[in-house]
Amino acid sequence: MGDAFLVRKLTKLATSLDGLRVPGESAVLVDRIDQLGDVLERLRRTSEGEVRIVALGANSSLKSTALRLLLGRTDILEVGPGDISAVTTELRLVQGEGPSGPPAYEILTLTEEGARRRARRLLDIEDDDDPRTLEELSRTPHQNAPLVQEMVEAARQLGYGERLSKQKLLDRGGSLNFRDGRGSAIIARARADVSIPAGVWPLHWAAGRSVVIVDTPGTHPGGVLEDVIAAEMQSRAHLALLTVACGGGTAFATPRVAPDPHCVFVATRLDDVDNPRDPHSLGALETAIAAMVRDLGAQGRPGRETRVGAVSGPWAFADEAAWLAFDPKNPQVWKGAQPAKEVWAAAAWDPSGATGGQLRAAVTGALDDGGYRHLRDLIEDLANKDTAHVDTQEFERLIEDGIRLIEEAGAHFPTEAALELQEEAARQDARPIEDLRRISREEADGAVYAADAWTKARLVLERVATGDRTVTDALEPLQGLDVEALCLRALDKTRDELTAALAHWWASHTSAEFAVPAPGSAPPGPLTPEADELRRELRARADGETAAQLAGMAKRLLHQLAGRPRGDSDPVRRPAPRVYFRQVARAREELARLLERILVDTFEPDVVRTQKALSELLVEQRMELVNEEGGPVAVLHQIGAELHRLSTARAGSAS
Repeated sequence: MGDAFLVRKLTKLATSLDGLRVPGESAVLVDRIDQLGDVLERLRRTSEGEVRIVALGANSSLKSTALRLLLGRTDILEVGPGDISAVTTELRLVQGEGPSGPPAYEILTLTEEGARRRARRLLDIEDDDDPRTLEELSRTPHQNAPLVQEMVEAARQLGYGERLSKQKLLDRGGSLNFRDGRGSAIIARARADVSIPAGVWPLHWAAGRSVVIVDTPGTHPGGVLEDVIAAEMQSRAHLALLTVACGGGTAFATPRVAPDPHCVFVATRLDDVDNPRDPHSLGALETAIAAMVRDLGAQGRPGRETRVGAVSGPWAFADEAAWLAFDPKNPQVWKGAQPAKEVWAAAAWDPSGATGGQLRAAVTGALDDGGYRHLRDLIEDLANKDTAHVDTQEFERLIEDGIRLIEEAGAHFPTEAALELQEEAARQDARPIEDLRRISREEADGAVYAADAWTKARLVLERVATGDRTVTDALEPLQGLDVEALCLRALDKTRDELTAALAHWWASHTSAEFAVPAPGSAPPGPLTPEADELRRELRARADGETAAQLAGMAKRLLHQLAGRPRGDSDPVRRPAPRVYFRQVARAREELARLLERILVDTFEPDVVRTQKALSELLVEQRMELVNEEGGPVAVLHQIGAELHRLSTARAGSAS
């Protein structure tokens, strides 16, 4: 899937960054390198093709239970009393052939600067340049200061910028949920590859793309840390699963969701719904859900689609033993849910219900198998709708983030200021385009105005007034004007002069101590002498086509001057009753400007290509020079150059 060449390049850049030895004394630098690695990884995955599904829900919405049922795994995510997800967990689905062992989790802790950034958000500090350490920030008079104090203790336990296995996390006193303490406050995210046997859930609907489910912390009123962690998950999703506990009335709300993803409203805790046999009670529930679905559509981008699903863990299992294998921490739940299942089986459905039958279909699925098959069908239906929109925005955002991180990291690295100034001077130097315009105008004027035909026409026109010559006689020299030859000469002269001008400009930026290669290196491209006959032939053919194009334009100009219609098919010839030389002069000026425009259009791509080549050369020179002092700067500049190239390429394709 995706651009294989780009994927290989991004993989190579990420590998070079991963092996980078970063000076440890700069917390900001360490943080920016860490973030940049994440950006490159996401760029690679977006390029390869990825279906990203984010799971959102409040505490006790049974979000983890729904995800367990969806994936057919009992060894992912904790379920049970107090098992509230406290960190973001990325589950990357891997299609397997049979049973596999428990997934191996990798837990990433925040860098020191990342922890300070999270603390500033908790303390409502808007100054991103606040120099205080995490411990100093924890002494800020604020209601959330205790959370920051817990982050300080967690940092001592787990360390900054660590990659830990789940067992190592537990050995250090950390946890992925709130039940076992606040060690999770310093965790950036957890991730794991989860094997899904093809016999359990075939992933062919993803069309070769990888599938990632992002489980976010459960939210609740006043849960500031959870809100901050959720806000840090900036990656765009294609699909959002919104688990909502629907028991206990209709006063419920969906989690906050970005405007981009399609949404599935997943109703849970159906066994707590009041008397679905009562048509009024069930109608009120369905009306409330329909209103929320409409709101999701109205608050999203144009084209967002929403669906309704329903999941009930206890209803998925035929007996208590099977339920206990799934959730041994809640043995009493299965028996308590069975009476509600019988009631729902006799629910008083309105044939024209507010959700258009969606809730009924979802509940029917939940009664059959807990609802996971119906939920899978909804995901498969929405996952391939308008994915390019999300992927494009995500790719562009990641490029912008990467460029910003490069710039911020560069301020904390030992750099060669002179090289940076030289690159900037080359980028800001407008001489190549100015020279192109100047040379094109000079050569166009010289080629057109130097033609003898204009002088001959003027002499004849002076005699027309005496009756010695006719207007037709005056225009005859212009009919013999060899515009194609004139244009070919202008092309050759412009090419020669522009080559010299670009060589001078090139040398001004590749001389002295800045030139790692030979100082006399010449600009590349078709402006330099061709080395083979084929390229000379191609250039001559292109020049001939350009000259023929100008000759056609000149012919129309002269037809207008003679008072004739543009088309030669009209047999009627209406010679102008009187022609003045100022009209001829105006036609001459128009022809010169046409030629000037053709010259600019012909050589502008070569100029742009030369500017780009110089920019790339200067980047390579700077990398080579910095490599002599240490590798990190070279690696950063290489990544920065590639990100700038990607940004420029995408901007060009968009225009």
